[in-house]
Amino acid sequence: MIPTKKISLTLLEYAQPLIQDLPEGYSKEDLEAALRISAAIWNACVVDHAEKNTKYVSAFRDLVSQQNQGPLSLVILDAFIARKKQLFSLDQRGITNESVIVRNGEFIVRAEARVDIKNIDTIGGVN
Repeated sequence: MIPTKKISLTLLEYAQPLIQDLPEGYSKEDLEAALRISAAIWNACVVDHAEKNTKYVSAFRDLVSQQNQGPLSLVILDAFIARKKQLFSLDQRGITNESVIVRNGEFIVRAEARVDIKNIDTIGGVN
């Protein structure tokens, strides 16, 4: 199935747990950081799914562990990996060029979707 929802809206929905924890009156840079982290986790899940392994998610876990971010960071990472699998498993688009612009005092999220056509089943899902 080829998803029809804009990838920027999908990213906002996926990143919502991080976004809701941002301080009131958060900046454009804060939002971009939350989106960047979310897109990186999402993309690790997408690539691992396509390659039928856990290489990129494992590398992400190793990086978080090496940064001495503590067990809470690993819990958050694992929650986002589970969120991808549970709520967005059929959406195997990669997310690139995520950014935020400010227009009339409002944040507008932009992102581009990338998909490996070889792994798309246009009838029912991802091969």
